[in-house]
Amino acid sequence: MLSRTSSVNYIEINSLSASSFCQIGDSTEIHLLNKALADRRQYPFFYGREGNFDDYAIFNEPIPHGDYEPIPVQTWNEIPLIRVNRIDIKGCSFSSVIHIGSTCNVYAEARIKHIRELINDEPSKEAETGTSSSASLQASSSE
Repeated sequence: MLSRTSSVNYIEINSLSASSFCQIGDSTEIHLLNKALADRRQYPFFYGREGNFDDYAIFNEPIPHGDYEPIPVQTWNEIPLIRVNRIDIKGCSFSSVIHIGSTCNVYAEARIKHIRELINDEPSKEAETGTSSSASLQASSSE
């Protein structure tokens, strides 16, 4: 690990949440993980079986990692000091880290599945053709 000193005169962070943190100092490894399932419905009626991560492929697929190829590097810091006057951060969320210092390895993962099930008040094709359906339930999902 590089041997440098980090100097920050002032830091202001408004919000840290959802598997995020602020670390001041050196570390060898940082591991972050966040899994979230957001199910929004126009009418809050739930069956009780929602929320199983195994039901959605996004939570089970392996995350691709790039090929690691070591590159020989030689660094010499005449003045091994990183100096910053001020840091202002509005927020940090979803498997993130604010880190002041040195680290060797950072592993971060955030997987979020949004499900929206909202009533569509526009006339459906059945309503236009004379069948008795005035509203239809539409589900949309984004990964």
